[in-house]
Amino acid sequence: MQPLLFVEAGERAPQRLRRKALDAADSLLGVLDAVARNEPRAVHDARRRLKELRALASLAGAGKHERRFFRDAGRQLSAARDAKAAVEAFDRLRERFAPEWTPRQYQKIRRALKARLGPAIDAVTLENLRRSLLIERGRIAAWDVDEMRSDDLRSALARSYRRARRGMRRALEARSVAAIHAWRKRVKRYVYDVQFLTDVAVVPRDASLDALWELSRTLGRYHDLALIDDLCRHDFEPFGSRRYVHRFRTYVERALAELFETAERAGRELFADRVRVRIGPKKSPRRLTRVRTPRANAG
Repeated sequence: MQPLLFVEAGERAPQRLRRKALDAADSLLGVLDAVARNEPRAVHDARRRLKELRALASLAGAGKHERRFFRDAGRQLSAARDAKAAVEAFDRLRERFAPEWTPRQYQKIRRALKARLGPAIDAVTLENLRRSLLIERGRIAAWDVDEMRSDDLRSALARSYRRARRGMRRALEARSVAAIHAWRKRVKRYVYDVQFLTDVAVVPRDASLDALWELSRTLGRYHDLALIDDLCRHDFEPFGSRRYVHRFRTYVERALAELFETAERAGRELFADRVRVRIGPKKSPRRLTRVRTPRANAG
């Protein structure tokens, strides 16, 4: 698939992206209240807002400080997110192998995973994050995007695509958890970039966006299941006997292989060749610019 991306001449999309970032920061402040109340999806939602803000900062050409702030803030919530995601990944695994598992099979492993769910994020961490976010919101309002051109957004999107595509090639070559995780992060960033530029009418929405979101979800499910596998390999005793855990891991490995196959198939289609970016009115084919990227491996 070769995405065709449109950037309309005269659009002031950069200002709309800045306003979108301000809205995301305001939303995150509300989500932090939900985190304090230990609501089920609050940590997940907070991390998503932080990733969105980091992607918006990159698109808007903000400095390293902003991008690092959103990255580091997300890491403060990562342990809580991963513990919850592991339990959810187990439940998906149980559903996948329902024809082969008895209703209560491997419940000891689920109990051990659930025991890793700690208390709510402590109040001091949340208050520090809230104060820092309020300061950061002021910086967002001062983002210097008024002179940004449509070409800048086009270039940022093309770079994001190339990074995701390179990440795919490395993941397909290495087939390691680390390489697949790196690909996942680059795909998610590219999905956010496409989504944001779609929202501000820079990129026309098409079916590829839905396919990109589905690829991101597949890689996310792979990551969550890999967390369980890593725990079982390095500290199996809380989960049961070595033999018991080894038998469970055979199902994990089967599911990981299926997810990787699905991601590979989607990735080869979505990142097949090149990005084509059109600047200016759609009726001006003379202004068509092609941004070339290396061809994907055939194997």
